[in-house]
Amino acid sequence: MHRFPSVRVMMVLAKKETRWVEQLMQRNVMAIIPRNANPERFAAVLDSVSRGMVCFPAEWVSQQSSTQALLSLSERQREVLKLLAAGESNKEIGRNLNISAATVKAHLEALFRRLEVKNRTQAAMYYTRATA
Repeated sequence: MHRFPSVRVMMVLAKKETRWVEQLMQRNVMAIIPRNANPERFAAVLDSVSRGMVCFPAEWVSQQSSTQALLSLSERQREVLKLLAAGESNKEIGRNLNISAATVKAHLEALFRRLEVKNRTQAAMYYTRATA
């Protein structure tokens, strides 16, 4: 793309992979089309790209990246999440950070909301993926 700056690149993807979407956006890909899109959508995206517009499925880019979401947590919430991902119980996290189990629970509830996860397992998986 550096040699041919006027080339407009579009990608057809079979599944949503957040890290791919972020990388494609950074590499100036003009459009992403889901593989299962109907012919009318393909035509509309082709037309838009030919006019210089960028087209990404809103449902694929509306979520913030995992790294950005982790950075939006407070330092203490990140510490709690790191220990949670290491398999520690609320009581053990509280001992390690010198805070009560109730405070650990409050931090977990806040970070569950911020990361849009429902439980400890999802939060641990989120952290592991984001820091891999």
